[in-house]
Amino acid sequence: MLTKLMLLFSLLFFTCILTFVCPRNAHAIAAFTRQYKTECSTCHTLYPELNEYGQTFLKNGYVYSEKRKEEKDVGKPSPSGKGEPSAESGKGDKNEGIRLSGIPELLPLSITANQSILYDDNSPDGDDWNFSSRAVRLQGGGAFRELAGFYATYNLYNHATVSDTDKLDEMFMVWRQILGTPVNIKFGKFEPKLSLWKMSDKIIVTSMATSSFKTGSSPFSMGTSQDALEANAIIGGRLFIAGGVVDSKGQKSKDGYGHLSVKFGGADFRGNEPAVDFESESIWDYLTLTLAAYGYAGRNSDPYGSLIRNDFYRAGGDVDLLYKRWRLRMSAVSGNDNNPDYLMAKVNARPLVLASELEYYFGSPINFVGIFRYEYQNTGTDIVRRYIPAVAYTPLQNVKLVLQYNQENAAITTNKMALLDVSFSF
Repeated sequence: MLTKLMLLFSLLFFTCILTFVCPRNAHAIAAFTRQYKTECSTCHTLYPELNEYGQTFLKNGYVYSEKRKEEKDVGKPSPSGKGEPSAESGKGDKNEGIRLSGIPELLPLSITANQSILYDDNSPDGDDWNFSSRAVRLQGGGAFRELAGFYATYNLYNHATVSDTDKLDEMFMVWRQILGTPVNIKFGKFEPKLSLWKMSDKIIVTSMATSSFKTGSSPFSMGTSQDALEANAIIGGRLFIAGGVVDSKGQKSKDGYGHLSVKFGGADFRGNEPAVDFESESIWDYLTLTLAAYGYAGRNSDPYGSLIRNDFYRAGGDVDLLYKRWRLRMSAVSGNDNNPDYLMAKVNARPLVLASELEYYFGSPINFVGIFRYEYQNTGTDIVRRYIPAVAYTPLQNVKLVLQYNQENAAITTNKMALLDVSFSF
């Protein structure tokens, strides 16, 4: 095992060397970066993990905040030299007709791909090494002026079997500030707003157990994209509320969910930063704390076609703590399923899942992150504990290398897995 892990570290080192010696003429950029003429680091620490401004961009329906627009336009001369707004402001230039119609000037599409080398000492097929783990995803997103935002993701390829119904992962629109109120209406296929973090909002490959776990034979997990209608709003800059209904296929009744989060310190949910006294430095100048609570209640059916139902609920909370280059995430989810295995005689399950992740960002000139995650998962049939150390490195803002080790301790077996993943977006 030690020899194989040393081989993985050698592969990581070799890949890093190749990154530095190969030509760097093509600096790939993603759709939002092209549209708003800004760096990936504006919204990401190491992509796809969102920073404060990335969360603001997401909550505001994929519209760049007015404050940051003003910052970019200050001091920029107009093409005529007579003081008119610059071309980048989108006003008074040859593209004014496009702007007024609401059509994005650039085609808002991007592609994300990843290739992995996986070692699993408990692989079901006995093949410990797997070089075929890869995926390609098409993404589109943007805004129609400032009235509506849109986003879609489509799985072009995945090494795992993906049905046609699963290829369209997300497709939704956000009607912003409806009728002049702070309320946004979101509808389509998307992840219901429960946790503070989306499934994709992570540096390492493995999703947090609190979002991805399932109970028994039930197909429900909190990070699954679903057909939903949601209303959300930012109140007072630092309070975010969301609630919605989910239309599950084959169900007459609708699922329902709610989310509440509050933020202390740092930029608020609209991207406004607090005033800082530079003459008297305080710990509160660098500390940001976000707290969230959420709940989901629903019902699903036996996938094999019987009339047996499983009524369930989930209740959870998250903590996101930022201090300088440190980040701590903590998450807890509990709930109840009254028949997750669809038996004639109902058997309840009460899942409890905990997760914590500590991250340190080393920053420029070496964009390197160290991560350690611990997970506890009890879904009623077994207790599983996971220990996941990882390192990630971005030689370019849109290219990421991750070396990750997973140790999963269950009652009967212990599974160990190592993974080297290279991903890029353009």
